[in-house]
Amino acid sequence: MSHIANRAGSPWVFRYLVAASITGLAAAVIEMVFVLPIQQLLGNPPIRIFLIIAAGALSKRALQGGPDVVLLGAAIHVFVSVVAAAAYLFAARLWDDVLIRKPVISGMAFGAVCYVVMTFIVIPLSGLGYRPNPSIVNIWLSIAIHVFAFGLPISLIGSGLLSRRAPGQADAW
Repeated sequence: MSHIANRAGSPWVFRYLVAASITGLAAAVIEMVFVLPIQQLLGNPPIRIFLIIAAGALSKRALQGGPDVVLLGAAIHVFVSVVAAAAYLFAARLWDDVLIRKPVISGMAFGAVCYVVMTFIVIPLSGLGYRPNPSIVNIWLSIAIHVFAFGLPISLIGSGLLSRRAPGQADAW
């Protein structure tokens, strides 16, 4: 593995990319474990959630899409989660004391920031357009999911992966 790591430029770059990929994928799955059943209770079948995600890139026409559009929505969801995890882990490289050593509060704060970014920047700029949901219950559910099922897993999994060292290995950072 060190041979591959050296090809990536330096050992920490390879370690960072692997940690971001694992962390982002895990966060994407954990988030959907909560989102899909809640949305089902609210009347949205699980497939529709991925169609809505794809519609952010393709426009509202994607809502009529088939399995290929559903897969695209799932891929976009995973991609966004990996990018968010990479951003958190990059920030952790700069602010190790806070983000790695205090993952619970850091992850919850990161989840809140992700909610704000998604709600007020990403969705308004997407092909879906911005339609604020006035339901206070939906707002709090969305915040809770971003904080506890997205930000917190990113911080806990990421800090766990980055704090591990191989036997006899110096700090990879």
